[in-house]
This record gives sequence, C-alpha cells and structure tokens, in this order.
Amino acid sequence: MNTIKSGQSYSWISRFAIEHIASRADLYTARDFPHDLWQKMSEAGFFQIGITPEYGGTGGGFRQIAEAGEVFVRSGYNMGLALSWLYQQIIAIYLILGFGTEKQRKKYLPLMTQGRLIASFAVSEPKHGARPKLLTSTAVPDGNCYKINGEKTYLTNGPVAGLFIVIAITGEDQQQKKFSAFLVSDSEDGLSVSPQMKLDFLKSSPHGGVKLRDCRVPASSMLGEKDTAYTDIVIPFSDVENIVMMGAATGGMGAELMDVILEINARHINENKSLQSEVGELAALLETMRSIAREAAQKMDQKDSTAIPLTLIFNEMAEGFQSRMAAVVAKWDLKTSDRYNILQADLNILGMLSKKNIASKKTKIGDELLHGKR
Repeated sequence: MNTIKSGQSYSWISRFAIEHIASRADLYTARDFPHDLWQKMSEAGFFQIGITPEYGGTGGGFRQIAEAGEVFVRSGYNMGLALSWLYQQIIAIYLILGFGTEKQRKKYLPLMTQGRLIASFAVSEPKHGARPKLLTSTAVPDGNCYKINGEKTYLTNGPVAGLFIVIAITGEDQQQKKFSAFLVSDSEDGLSVSPQMKLDFLKSSPHGGVKLRDCRVPASSMLGEKDTAYTDIVIPFSDVENIVMMGAATGGMGAELMDVILEINARHINENKSLQSEVGELAALLETMRSIAREAAQKMDQKDSTAIPLTLIFNEMAEGFQSRMAAVVAKWDLKTSDRYNILQADLNILGMLSKKNIASKKTKIGDELLHGKR
C-alpha cells in the first residue's frame, strides 16, 4: 500500500505508470474500459489520495492529486486514464467529502477509496451543455422522495459509473431556475445508462449519458443544500477540475519534451546552439507552468479565490508551449512516436475544451475590476 503526504516521493506512481500504463499500447485503441488496470490502480492506492483517513484514504489535498497526476502522465503517456482517475478523486474530495452528510460519506467514500465504486457528475444535457438557463432536468417532490426526469450527456466515466451526482431543477424564483444535486445509484428504477460515446480522443476515458424517467430517489439523497447546487457545486467544480488537470497537462508536456530530447540525441544534433536555445526555452516555460499549477492547487486547498486567475495564464502558456513544440519538431524535421502524437492531440483537445470556461472567467474578473468589486 502506498501513501502520499506533502513533500513525499511520487516515485511509486512513476514506476506504476511505466510498468502498467506506458507499456499498454491497447489503451490508445481499445474501446472497452480497462477494468483490470483500474483494479491494479486500486491495489496500489491511487484512489486513496486526497481522502481523509477516517474514510479509508491517505489524506492530502488537491495539490497532492495534481502533483500525482503530473507524474502519472509524464511516465505513462496517457491523458485519458489520468482524466478518469483524477475526475474520480475530485468527485470524492470536493463533492462527497465537501457537501455530503456523514451518512453519505460513510456509505460512498470507503467504496471509492477501494476503487469499487466509480462516480460521475451529471450536469450537461443534449444540445444545452451545462448552461443553467437551458437545462431542463427536473426533480419534483413526491412524498418523502423526489421524482427526477431528464437526460444527461458527455459524462466522464458515465458508462462505467455506479453512482451519478445529478443536477436538476427544484425551483424557480423570478424566472431564475434553482438547482439541487442528488446522489443516484445506477440500480435505481427509472435510470438507464446510455451506450458509450465514440470519441477519438482521451482514450481510455469513457464518456456517455443517462436518462431518468420518473426516477424516484429519497429526499436524503440530496447532496448539499436545496436550490443552491449550481452556485455552490457546479461552478466551483469546474474550477477544481481545471486546476487539478493542470498537473496532468504539465505531465503530458513534460513527456512530449522528453521524447523530443531523446530524438534530438539520437539524431546527434544536440550540439546545435540554436536548437539548444529552443529546447531551453521550452524547459523554462514548462517549469514556470509547473510552478503555477502547484501554486493554484495549493490555493484551492486553502479556499483562496486567487487560484482562479492562475488558470487563465496557465492556459495561455500551455497553448504557447504546444505551438513552440510543434515549431521545433517541424523546423528540425524530428520524428515523433505514435504515443507522442496521441498525447499532443489530447492536450490540444483539453485546451480547447477549457477555452470557453476560461473566457467566462476573464469576463467576470474584468467586470469586477471595472465595477470596483475587486
């Protein structure tokens, strides 16, 4: 059993990723989720990171899982599996540990630390995304229960999840929808899991959807306060996700840089001063992003709102790193491996997916400054 505490070595994660992740070429092509690998990750202690010891975890926080994610991707060359794993930890730490009742924590967290329960956050809907004004899923009181109706899509880990945190409308005030979150088991009557979506990126992270038709859940399944889930849970969750995935992104870019260095050495062009300068620039940029990622995760642990602006500059720097890396590869006609190309494509996809969220954050910060709120 492995544990992670602040300042402790992550070498066991590196060894695991080299042995079990980087060596698995099928992870880039297989459609099925690698349950065997998930089990090995469980036995190694991956799902205990960040969860408090009273629920079977090894402690730590967002900084620990962000740093662990960096090592995992740098050594394993796979963003998809890292996404599924880190997403699982964010749900456990931020949603269930953060908003759950003691009964809910005791019911779900020990199972999650053992890798026996996979959870998925069900917010987005077909054609609507996660925009609150357009969401239509509802949860209506029905005796001591709530009856949920709606459809959710693009759910990370959805096809393999045993638990869904479903966001649904529970009220309206002056034409403004109010949302609540519900813990819904995949075994509940009225809930059906859709087939896995066919995506050509972020493999082996499965994405899918669920349909809820008169799905009755007890009122005690509500997670957090009634009517405040969008502000309290949904918006902050995306911030936490962006910050934790910054660690995985630096790991991916570190793996890219290492592959390029190996190719340069194999080509015996490592004495070229111009090339040395270009590689040095990439290394400096990567180290700066690594520092930003760790600082942002630390601030998130401290509930410091200044973590959010760090994600904006990180995103721009990551885009610049990818552009510079592509330019170096093209200029020096460097050969890149399949794993490098897949990793680069996945990093670019993640960057594009975060752009809209980043744009809204910039607008909010600007609005606050211009109106004297900062």
